[in-house]
Amino acid sequence: MTSRERVLTAIDRRLPDRTPADYKAEPEVNQYMMKHLKVNSFEELLKRLESDMRRLEPRYIGPPFKTFADGVFEDYWGIRSKHLKASHGSYDMHVHTPVWDAESVEDLKKHHWPSPDIFDYSVMREQCARARVGGYAIMYEGADLFTRPCILRNMENVLLDMVERPEMAHFLFEQFTRFYCEDVTRSLEATGGDYDIYGEWSDYGTQRALLMSVPMFREFIAPYLKRMINVVHGGGLKFMGHSCGAIRPLIPDLIALGVDLLDPVQVAAEGMEPAALKRDFGDKIAFHGAICTQHTLPFGTPQEVTEAVLHRVATLGKGGGYILAGSHDISADTPPENIVAMFDPALRSMKR
Repeated sequence: MTSRERVLTAIDRRLPDRTPADYKAEPEVNQYMMKHLKVNSFEELLKRLESDMRRLEPRYIGPPFKTFADGVFEDYWGIRSKHLKASHGSYDMHVHTPVWDAESVEDLKKHHWPSPDIFDYSVMREQCARARVGGYAIMYEGADLFTRPCILRNMENVLLDMVERPEMAHFLFEQFTRFYCEDVTRSLEATGGDYDIYGEWSDYGTQRALLMSVPMFREFIAPYLKRMINVVHGGGLKFMGHSCGAIRPLIPDLIALGVDLLDPVQVAAEGMEPAALKRDFGDKIAFHGAICTQHTLPFGTPQEVTEAVLHRVATLGKGGGYILAGSHDISADTPPENIVAMFDPALRSMKR
């Protein structure tokens, strides 16, 4: 099979020639993995790891991000962050924005809401063409209908809005949904629909439970998510839904909404045991992820990583329906030897 055939077969919950794999990591990881494997480009790194997927990205042509004297910068949503160094790698710490102080829909309307005009989508056609030459599955991703609104507005405020000021919550989610539905539409027009998967990135769970009740999800999140899924499916694409955390109670709803592929299967969270997820939902949804980036990849041995991969291939991959990947972007505290062990193509054989 080509990589594309392998990925689409798995998403359709049929048995490919081997479990497909998808590599995604923090920028610092990409740099040290290129050095470790003695390759000169990110594409060479993906080839060396035999990753079956490639990603698209439009070109940002909007105004430069605002910067402030204290090192804070503001992106096109108005989200303000400060870039900080950690013991391994770096991260962005989100800080107070004026939207945190909004008390009404009228206050929210005063915010400068962006348009997809800030992107040049024409560059995506050439990206598709390069990936097609290699026979890879192609994904475009980046929408976030819940977590990014929570960063802009402050999660505590959004959760309170959902209870006390529902009109504010709906207004906020509407702005993001409208933007991202148009974003997908423009990407389809620019590429002629010549890619395979669209990925949306929200988080609905903590390590132990949901951030909201299932009825609240159905009232405030599901209608907007369904609109986006309809646009994606209307373009002939598969939809990958994302949520870290203990989201098992939401999986039946995600299936009903039309999610084809569930990411990232955070196996360290409560209720996310792979074999049980496969048993209960594997005939209705495919899985992407499940190699633990909290414990196994950063702190395990290569042999423990190997054992985790073999377990996921044997459980989530039984009969198809699984794409091997990390349970989050691979972080900079992960030894390169563990990443090499994870992407050993010999471990992906369905014969095991």
